[in-house]
Amino acid sequence: MTGTRKPRIGILFVTSGWFREVGLQDPSGDTTAQVEAFADKTIGRLRDFLEPVYPGVLYSVPEARGAAGSLREAGVEGLLLAPLMWCEDQIVRAALQGLKDLPLMLWTFSPSVTLPQFVPFQSMIQGSGAVCTLQLSGMLRREGYRYRSIVGHVEDEQLWRELEASARAMAVAGDLRGLRIGVLPFPCDQMSTTFVDEFALRARYGVELRYLELERFRSTAQEIQPEEIETMQREIRASGQSVEVDDRDLHEGIRYALAMERVMQEEDLRVLAMNDVIEEMHASFGMRPCLTNPRLSASGTVVSMEADIAAAVCMYVLHRYCGQSPFYTETFSVDYQSNALLLGHAGYHDTVNADPEIGIRIVSDVEYENSDRYRGAVSFFKYRSGPVTVVNSVWDGERLKWVAVEGYSAAGPAKMDGNSHLFCVLEVPVKRFFREAVTSGVSQHWIVISGHYGSALPGLCEHLDIRLLSID
Repeated sequence: MTGTRKPRIGILFVTSGWFREVGLQDPSGDTTAQVEAFADKTIGRLRDFLEPVYPGVLYSVPEARGAAGSLREAGVEGLLLAPLMWCEDQIVRAALQGLKDLPLMLWTFSPSVTLPQFVPFQSMIQGSGAVCTLQLSGMLRREGYRYRSIVGHVEDEQLWRELEASARAMAVAGDLRGLRIGVLPFPCDQMSTTFVDEFALRARYGVELRYLELERFRSTAQEIQPEEIETMQREIRASGQSVEVDDRDLHEGIRYALAMERVMQEEDLRVLAMNDVIEEMHASFGMRPCLTNPRLSASGTVVSMEADIAAAVCMYVLHRYCGQSPFYTETFSVDYQSNALLLGHAGYHDTVNADPEIGIRIVSDVEYENSDRYRGAVSFFKYRSGPVTVVNSVWDGERLKWVAVEGYSAAGPAKMDGNSHLFCVLEVPVKRFFREAVTSGVSQHWIVISGHYGSALPGLCEHLDIRLLSID
């Protein structure tokens, strides 16, 4: 997983003050030295994929309170709590003071993969973190903390991959807070399953909606200068795309591709949920904006159609977490013999996902070419072949809910015309997919990301407070 920054994570390594009080641990003795060595080695490894904010190994309530204050001041995005030895609850509660809103990893830490044939008492104490993790789990659950359980010894490479994945999820959770989604211009009442509770969305995830006027887009498009249109037209032709529309339609498509970029920059938006099926948009624009702007793609911008805000959030999260561009689809048709779905959608798509063996065409908008003032200029392609993860995202009344399944985008020629698409062969029987998805309650929209991420999604969703149903 690539494509996201290193998150700033608070590191809470805790041990017992009681061991010292009863003379079992000399502050200058071997046990203390061993614990400090474990901590230093671990911090060094963590620096490979996160920015640690580390106040040192904590032995007392005053130290823990001071650490909590320093982590709040540093603005950490998540916490890694690991009892290196057994520890009292009071120390942990003090360390977490004022940090309850942050995602938390609770690591059952072990300093070695095995035990010697005979374990001296002091060696047992040095490896006693597991008893504390079990003890803390009950306290943290009862006090309402959300945490992800991480288990493993320091030489376990699977453990480090899981820690890295969780840290990336924390970075995405931090990025969600303050995210602004542009809605053009309002929700889509033809498909009410795309609705979200925008107040709960802001309270739970920190995501805000910004409603954008059609007239603003239209007037911005009219301000685009001829030389800007000519520059983008040259770039399109130089890229090898097959242009199958006339200059009038292509120029108008370019106007709105550039207008979209300009408005989103002005509003500091990385996500747009476009209600493209309303009469008002087509009366105002004379077309549906469907031409890919590569500069928007390079900036990490994602666009959902039919004003699907839950799907738009999913696209943003998957883009940030996986470092790849998501593809917005719905299930057009089913091939039971091939155990496959024909997935695709009308509208705006990132051409970085195009199959290089097939190429990119700019065609008229098949749904509106006979009714709009312009025939449209649509970036059309077949999605590249290879493993994929397919995710549905809806608001379930309390929070976001995802349903996920893995499959493969089939190689070969385009399966259909008109809409960008892929032929997705599922890893599970098609009947099971539909039975479980429909029973769960989903929307028609499925976000495709290249690669198999089914094993990573539980941790991602746990840190982001998203319900997850994996169909596997």
